Amino acid sequence: MTGRTIKSHDPDLDQSILDMSSAVFRLTNAETSLIEAYRQEEDGTATGGVAYAVARKRAIEAAISGHANRLHIPPVALRVIISQHDRLQQKMGRRPNMEQLVAAVEAAEAGFHERAQTDHAAMIEARFHAKRSRKYAEDSTAASKHLRACA
Repeated sequence: MTGRTIKSHDPDLDQSILDMSSAVFRLTNAETSLIEAYRQEEDGTATGGVAYAVARKRAIEAAISGHANRLHIPPVALRVIISQHDRLQQKMGRRPNMEQLVAAVEAAEAGFHERAQTDHAAMIEARFHAKRSRKYAEDSTAASKHLRACA
């Protein structure tokens, strides 16, 4: 790879990047909206927002999946490629070549692996704290009952 364009390496990938760039951006916004809808539903401040946010997110994912299927890669892989392409394009002021895109995706890959390990460790810790909290809640009720019976 000597600075050749993405299109010269894989014209279908290049077209998917061009076609789905805005969809990846919209998907990120849809995911943020979905989290906010869940929060609002938990607070009781809004209802029905979760269903709309899920439908919106799925529609965007379906569009990305169609392009990913044509390329024979997972949809998230296409999303990573496009997001790194767009990040580089914004940073450099021009479209990256294939070599630059490969380096960016490999760097992102390393970051995702590290984040997955960190998130997994946090999940294990959260499970431990949830079990402990549940046990304390149950046993504190027993403690209160015991003290009331003694008093």
